[in-house]
Amino acid sequence: MFTRQNRSNLYLIAVVAILLIATIIFLGIRSNNEAKNIVEQQFTSQQLLLNQQISRGIEEFLNEKILLIEIIAKQESKVPPDFFKSNFKTIYEESSGFFAIQYVNESGTIVSGYPEENLPLGYNLFENNRSSAFETVQKSKETYISDVVQMFEGELGLFIWVPLFIEGEFKGTILSIIKVSDVTDRFLKNYSSSGHVYLIDKSGIILYDNSNELQLNKNYLNTTDEINLQQGTIFQKQINGTEGIGNFFETSENGDRVKCIVTYSPIRWRNQIWSVGITNPVSNVDSLIHSVYVKQGAFIVLSGIFILTGSMWIILLLSKWNKILEEEVAYKTYEIKQSNELLRSANIKLKEVDQLKTEFVSMVSHELRTPLSAMKTSAEFLKEDNCNSSVKAEMLELIIRNIDRQTRMVGDLLDISRIESGKIRFNPEITDLHEIVNLSVKNVYSLSKEKDITIHVNLPKDLPSVRTDKDKLIQVFVNLLNNAIKFTPTGGNVEISSVEFNNFLEMRIKDTGIGIAPDHVDKIFDKFYQIDSTSTRKVGGSGLGLSIIKGIIEGQGGTIRVESTPHVGTTFIFTLGK
Repeated sequence: MFTRQNRSNLYLIAVVAILLIATIIFLGIRSNNEAKNIVEQQFTSQQLLLNQQISRGIEEFLNEKILLIEIIAKQESKVPPDFFKSNFKTIYEESSGFFAIQYVNESGTIVSGYPEENLPLGYNLFENNRSSAFETVQKSKETYISDVVQMFEGELGLFIWVPLFIEGEFKGTILSIIKVSDVTDRFLKNYSSSGHVYLIDKSGIILYDNSNELQLNKNYLNTTDEINLQQGTIFQKQINGTEGIGNFFETSENGDRVKCIVTYSPIRWRNQIWSVGITNPVSNVDSLIHSVYVKQGAFIVLSGIFILTGSMWIILLLSKWNKILEEEVAYKTYEIKQSNELLRSANIKLKEVDQLKTEFVSMVSHELRTPLSAMKTSAEFLKEDNCNSSVKAEMLELIIRNIDRQTRMVGDLLDISRIESGKIRFNPEITDLHEIVNLSVKNVYSLSKEKDITIHVNLPKDLPSVRTDKDKLIQVFVNLLNNAIKFTPTGGNVEISSVEFNNFLEMRIKDTGIGIAPDHVDKIFDKFYQIDSTSTRKVGGSGLGLSIIKGIIEGQGGTIRVESTPHVGTTFIFTLGK
């Protein structure tokens, strides 16, 4: 039988055990909450970085399409006989993303476009009460993007209106149409997560939702439903172009209210603001630390058993398990931080590309305006009655040179578009390098003579032939020689040499020019990159030449690199397979 003292001891032990277990449970819950808060913060930061990456991708894609159409509108000196059809066909086939490109004349009638199956020829905007955007660009003289509307084909589409002015006279607009589904399929459809992603425009219209919970083409801003009202508040922030994080509740399939985390980031392009939202239930955060919950639950059960048999052993076990839990939480946190760093680096790269593209647009405007001004001035001279034959010949030569300059720029843009889309085609053949080099040197002879620069060709007579695309290899040599001559002071030298290895040839083009600073060497092959991108730079160009050269060389299995010393010279080195 138990004595009163034994019973008292048993009660005391039971009370102490209960208090210890309750303390452990309390500390476990508190530890779980702290771990969950840390992981939730890291998870939310990760989702926001991913959101920013998607938004910048869409923004870059849409701005690129606008730039291509604006270049066509600015480069023409008059409306061509085919009403731009050949230009439209080239851009449509070489640059993916367009549903249709059309020319609307000054009376508001669609008279040309590509492809023909998506072209309502003869359709008049004024007769069909659809002239609002047309009149807007005529008055503003600026590119205008209409709000997303339902197309004749039943899908949502966005319409880009670019005004066409020739010598100050309005000649209509170039209208490009992009299906919203083409944009979402490219950037959002492959989003993989237990949450879902959606796209909203500046009017609050849902353009895409991969969960199918939000109704497309519906405005959720004026809803009176309590749950949707919470999400509507977030939508309001999105259409204002803000970036951030929010919370709302949604109803699950079994009727429960589930708390969700949503991150959102804006897409800004001309007069439009879209926003991408990524929604994840809070349960996704719990799943990241599920193993922590399991181990901590087991720890509490075992602690309750061992407390009754030995407090010292329990204390030691407690220390061991707590250490394991801390290490695992730290490991999970480290993994998420590493992922965030990768996304942050990618976003920094996207910002750099966006800055380069902004500088490129400024440069293209300058490069287009300069030859146009020269051609206009020359044309005005030709109109003068007292203009003699020698002046006429000089003016015509100036016009032809500037037309060639614009043609080269459009060619560079199409080349880089083909390279990036993988549509560039090579026609390899057995080629004599002596012939290639001689043709290239003749091509740049007038420029080298003008600057009194000597080009030395130091190639062995028994140099083996290579299998390559002859025309594109000439393009590589001409571009590199042009660069060498441009950046070499008057009276300098340019040398072409080669080194033969077992399976390939190494070609070298060396100049005695101004050289390249070490912090620019790794970037000169980047698209749109220019060492001097200001409007006062001494040497013009689009910043695409070296990127095109790299695409041609690497597209045929070769490599290209550069060695340079400031104020001494630069050597471009590329390989060709035998």
